[in-house]
Amino acid sequence: MKNRIALPEDPMSRFRSLYEALEKDRRWWRDSRRLRYAAMAAVGCEGTPVNVAEGIRRMGKALQEASPWHLNVGAHLRFIVAALLYQNGDSARGFMNELRRVRKMFRGERLPRALMFELIAILILRIQADGTAITQHTVRRVREIYDEMKRHHRFLTGADDLPACAILAGQQGTPTNLVDKTEAIYSELRAEGFQRGDPLQTTANVLSLAQSSPHDLAGRTARLKEGFKKNGVRIHQRDYDELAILSFLSQQTARIVDRVRANREQLKKIRPKIDRATAFDLAAGITFLELASRQVDTTTLSGAKALIDMQAIVAAQQAVLVCAAGAAVAAGASAG
Repeated sequence: MKNRIALPEDPMSRFRSLYEALEKDRRWWRDSRRLRYAAMAAVGCEGTPVNVAEGIRRMGKALQEASPWHLNVGAHLRFIVAALLYQNGDSARGFMNELRRVRKMFRGERLPRALMFELIAILILRIQADGTAITQHTVRRVREIYDEMKRHHRFLTGADDLPACAILAGQQGTPTNLVDKTEAIYSELRAEGFQRGDPLQTTANVLSLAQSSPHDLAGRTARLKEGFKKNGVRIHQRDYDELAILSFLSQQTARIVDRVRANREQLKKIRPKIDRATAFDLAAGITFLELASRQVDTTTLSGAKALIDMQAIVAAQQAVLVCAAGAAVAAGASAG
């Protein structure tokens, strides 16, 4: 798998040019959200916006053709997966073959069933393995991490935690030590006033990838939340993982908040109009790449490859929300 990754000098301009290139061929009845998240996932792709957009479309079509009915990837998620596969120089058929193979390994390890989350987890594992075959050892490590999470949060932990288990499986340390750190972060975040639940567990999992102490990480995240509040930006539970991503940055809280707000204002100019939640998601991701690209040598993440891995799990979580929202709209229309 040959990576085509380059951290852009101007992530906002890169995002807008990629989105415009993807939007040109959109049918009027298609939802623009999938294109926005796909453009965000592909910001690190090398090549002209037109070439990247064409590559994503080809990959999306190839995914659709390579997917049997029981592994059909919905339109919202398919475009985002296509962007990540294209960015990492993968092939649709190669990924779908691996998805079929590794899902059987998941069954052997008694991991929970849920195609959307399994697909995202296996995509992350494939990116981390640089396109080589995912091993039984890796799958067992995912299961051991899942079991440790279950031990701490019996009722919270489920199939939606498989992507986080996958990215944690690529980190050094025993499953017990890795999850003990996430649990310590979860407790520190609770002490800072964050609401318990699935979003907080995901946030703790993402924050555990940093090298700082649980206390420092929770404090940094809380300061960002307060900084946004002071500037009139209300943080909801679904925004917690964006705070986690921003907490990896070394810049002052005020600087990070200002850049997110400025980027969000730029996104408001895009048509069709972007909703508040999506605008914050995208603004946070763009700000992360914008500021992280200036501290690659000193960041708590170890270089550009780790930045891309981080973007993968963020895109994955956002994709789930997009798919869920699309399904809810479709269900409502059918009921009407």
